[in-house]
Amino acid sequence: MAEARTPLAAIHDEFGRARGEHRDSAWAYGVSWRLMRRDVEPDQVGEGLKEALALVQETEESPEVLFGTPDEHADALYDRWVEEGRLHLWDASRMTWAQVPSWGLGLAAFLSLGLMVAFLANGESSRTWTLGMIAIPVGIGFGVAATWAAWDSLLRSRGTAAAAVGAGGTLASASIVTAMLNEWSKAHPLGHASTWSYLWVAAVCAMAAVTWSRWRRPRSAPEPTGITDVDEWSRELAAILRGRHGLGDARVRTIVGDTHAHAADAGRSVQEEFGTPEDYAARFEPDRARKRRIEAACWLAIGVAQGLWLLDDFGWLRATVAVACLGVAWQNYRRD
Repeated sequence: MAEARTPLAAIHDEFGRARGEHRDSAWAYGVSWRLMRRDVEPDQVGEGLKEALALVQETEESPEVLFGTPDEHADALYDRWVEEGRLHLWDASRMTWAQVPSWGLGLAAFLSLGLMVAFLANGESSRTWTLGMIAIPVGIGFGVAATWAAWDSLLRSRGTAAAAVGAGGTLASASIVTAMLNEWSKAHPLGHASTWSYLWVAAVCAMAAVTWSRWRRPRSAPEPTGITDVDEWSRELAAILRGRHGLGDARVRTIVGDTHAHAADAGRSVQEEFGTPEDYAARFEPDRARKRRIEAACWLAIGVAQGLWLLDDFGWLRATVAVACLGVAWQNYRRD
């Protein structure tokens, strides 16, 4: 059976066939990668690539000769869409509460393998197993996923301050519960077993993550039937501007207030005057620098929390998690 291809992958292949040059496919992939990293909707990325492909097919010139490097062309497309007021972003980094079990268990599987490697590297081929040895990777996995979901949902519905409080409280609660369970389990060992048993823990977590993800897939929310209430329209617009565009609360309040005033002056509803919230939000340039700082701060908070835990009870897994979170925070802060 032929392998299914995504629309973007098919366009990349078309670039390769246009002049018989594989490097043209690589050029198209580079443009896609840079735009997707900026959370541009895949359909809009494909639209920009099709425009370039048509000119390549017409002139038989290299896309790099016509448009410059992949980064240069991606930046030109991004700036053009911003200027035209039709930059459509997608929720590439969104986390819903329904996704927490699959993401939490997936992270737990990865962390279980990391814990196993850390123990083996320390010469501990067998250990006295406790419930805490399983609870630590699972607790960290669910804690990270739940913190992410709390931040994301509250940011869209309540604003930055509420999101920070909610995410901080979720992270603190998960850390406290995991630590208490670990301490209690030390007095109730399960028995002595090989450190390689973490492979079973990782396998169970991974299978549970896949099972939950597949179970949830058919139960996805139905497509919206349209927004008829002005408050619902305003909430949706504010959620898009805060979440996808990374705009601050004051700016979002100003934009929403201006739409109400303008629609009232025109004697029309906001939907009639400005279209859907997605279409109207496309007129505003994202605050990418602020969005990067917020993402970096979230990862920094998780890394610092794990680091503080190390002061009380050092463990290679927690040290690895702390360093990894700090690395992700730095990468987000420095990302273009």
